[in-house]
Amino acid sequence: MYRFLTMMICICIHQIVSGMSSNNTITLKDGRTLGYAEYGNKKRFPIFYFHGGQESRLSSKFMDSTAKSLNIRLISPDRHGIGLSTFKENRRFLDWANDTEELANCLGLSRYSIFGLSGGAPHVLTCLQTNTERIVKASIISGATPYNYKNSTKGMWFPVKIIHWFASMKNDWMIRKIIQKDYEELIKNPEKRMKQFQEHLPSPDKELMRRNPEYGKDFITGSLESYNQGIDGVVQEWKLYVDAWDIDLTTIQFPVMLWYGSEDNMAPIQRGFYYRNQLLNSTLKIVENEGHFSLIRNHLEEILNELKPISKK
Repeated sequence: MYRFLTMMICICIHQIVSGMSSNNTITLKDGRTLGYAEYGNKKRFPIFYFHGGQESRLSSKFMDSTAKSLNIRLISPDRHGIGLSTFKENRRFLDWANDTEELANCLGLSRYSIFGLSGGAPHVLTCLQTNTERIVKASIISGATPYNYKNSTKGMWFPVKIIHWFASMKNDWMIRKIIQKDYEELIKNPEKRMKQFQEHLPSPDKELMRRNPEYGKDFITGSLESYNQGIDGVVQEWKLYVDAWDIDLTTIQFPVMLWYGSEDNMAPIQRGFYYRNQLLNSTLKIVENEGHFSLIRNHLEEILNELKPISKK
């Protein structure tokens, strides 16, 4: 099967920026463009990273040095309508599994691991539901969960809870207004967002941003790129998060490592408990005194190491 897949025609266009492969694209079978960044060591074991909501391929730039030190090839694709990737009308989460397969075929990957942060969680799950033939390991970090279960937003930071509520409305004019305002504020006054990070996030995230303000700037850069084509891709994804997911969690047999911070108020720890109960072969790791941003920053080496294949002695 893999030999057949790799015979499929795929057009790869590579553009190198500042010595890093951050603006790569491929043309998919249906003519759409899929953008992706590469970091780490390109000759080593590949791991796909699925970015969070209102983020982009550039949001994984901070992982470059760690990936290099661990001999990992990190591949971070833009989703539909985000960054360099073409918007897809009426897309579903399952569409992502097909795009990931095509990208893997184009890059000639026989085996790889996958992980996703926050809104990247359902994109990990759809790959695990569709075809795990080449997937070695999978992890979800501070992951979003389906919206339609009891207490799905319990313990969530109020502004994020409100966005979920507006996104769930049949008419999307309010969520579009909110996302448009977010985009404009990021452009006009990024320092205001930095101040919000440092004042309103849980203590671990707040301390992280105060100690390393460049982390907040990196996040803003990744977020701005999500609006490269306008707000449609971001709005569409928010609507997907709160709609009924086209994923049956109980059918996923593949082992999944779940990472959640005890102080996270964007993806509270009960979301980890939910996944542990729904995914038959999952392991939940609650990391004490970590938030939504601090967990992946402070434990990236451990997270990536766990995704590498087991060495054969």
